[in-house]
Amino acid sequence: MVRLTSPQGNHAGFTLIELTIVILLLGIVGMFSSRFISSNVVLYQTSINQNERLNDARFIFNRLDKELNSAVAFSLRINTTTNSSCIDFVPFTAAGQYVGNVSGSVNRTMSLIMDRRTRENAGSNANDFVGQYVSVLTTNSDDFYAVPSSTVAEITSYVPVSGVNQTQATLTFGSNLSRDSLVSRYFIAENKVQYCLLAVGGTMRFSRNQAALEDNYNPQNRVLMADDLSTDSTMSLSSASQFRNAILDLNFGFRLRDDSVIRFEHQLVMSNVP
Repeated sequence: MVRLTSPQGNHAGFTLIELTIVILLLGIVGMFSSRFISSNVVLYQTSINQNERLNDARFIFNRLDKELNSAVAFSLRINTTTNSSCIDFVPFTAAGQYVGNVSGSVNRTMSLIMDRRTRENAGSNANDFVGQYVSVLTTNSDDFYAVPSSTVAEITSYVPVSGVNQTQATLTFGSNLSRDSLVSRYFIAENKVQYCLLAVGGTMRFSRNQAALEDNYNPQNRVLMADDLSTDSTMSLSSASQFRNAILDLNFGFRLRDDSVIRFEHQLVMSNVP
């Protein structure tokens, strides 16, 4: 009878050395895999954070672009205090040309030529612009913020002219105006707007405020536009003149979660319409 035997050393299982080598290899692979995954997670989070800050910047600049398109160029001014830097401006609600002269007007009246869209928006109510202010050739920004002034007067009545020409109206203002525009142009405004960079701790916040022309700004009405800006964020203004547009330069540093900073520079030009 023949007995079959297996070769010596040919058996199932692993030796201790083989198990140790496998464990070491798995540890090395796991270490590099975790580092790879961790770095990709950090990269993804950084990318998300950068996109968030980019959206913040777009929102701010688009909002400013839109609002400053309807700002009276000479109304822009920069106010700087110990812990804040602010820009003020006055957006107009209506603009156009007037007939005749308003300087030294005894009756304090003005015959307006108003674009049809503004006239239609005004509607049939004769008091639409009452309580607002009319500006004629205001070249000193302070005149807008201390109303009434020599070039900005409060509107006491507004009466659309009936008849064929639906673009005319007559308004009465409550104080004398000292100048006439060479191109007979007027602006009507109701509110003033302020954007501020405010230092808070080791960062800065960018906020918006609004008030009636005759009122002071209420700090409780501030609306936060962006926070966690770098302390070297700035706003600078080249004021308008008779031959130059007003130019606002914004240089904002948006801090990321890793304390790095991405910078955005933006320039806004406000056309000077006399």
